[in-house]
Amino acid sequence: MNQRTTPAPSEQTVEPADWSAIWESEGLLCGWFATLLSAELDEATLARYRRGEAQPLLNLLRDEHGLVDEVARVDRALSQLLMFTTPQLELAADFAELFLADARSGAPPYASLYADEAGRFHGAAAERMEARLAEAGYAVRREVGEPADHLAIMLDYLARRLLSLSEAKGEGEDVGSSEALRLDTRGFLAEELCLWLPRLVERSAAPTTASDFYPAVLALTAAYLETLREAL
Repeated sequence: MNQRTTPAPSEQTVEPADWSAIWESEGLLCGWFATLLSAELDEATLARYRRGEAQPLLNLLRDEHGLVDEVARVDRALSQLLMFTTPQLELAADFAELFLADARSGAPPYASLYADEAGRFHGAAAERMEARLAEAGYAVRREVGEPADHLAIMLDYLARRLLSLSEAKGEGEDVGSSEALRLDTRGFLAEELCLWLPRLVERSAAPTTASDFYPAVLALTAAYLETLREAL
């Protein structure tokens, strides 16, 4: 297991303004992961990543969250894409094989398949997520065409919660609401994400993909969310 370099909140003195910046940064990271896992990379995005434009985010995950091995794995996967004549097509095929295939041959990124005892699509986890989205005033856009418990949708919701937390003043009457939001966000991580993601990471290793990119991204996502749960 990696050594985590970020000390727990109880072990450090952090001013409210610093926490605001921290939660904003974490929200942006969650949004990035949501984008990575919502659809296959297009040519332009892949070209930017191969030029190193994702490196600041990866460096943040490595240096501030202690995810040395996980980031190194993603770096290797990006470097190995140079071996392919048509890397974007290979990644698109990997995305389909992992995330668009059925549960017997792929690794569909839906919480219900892993978190619910029945292990079926659109189970209790999806219903809970639908309720969370409705309570927060959100809804899955029709063009997305995915159940609410898709990992990318859950990550996008988490990103919005963290950005809301960064905007909370944390003083006067806002202290109680800010603390309630923090605890709710931590509960969402612990009960709706961190419990089942390791199973998805494990399943993603079973299909034979041309690149290790998406399995590496899933492993990095799971490890990152665990550090975020500890920080919350």
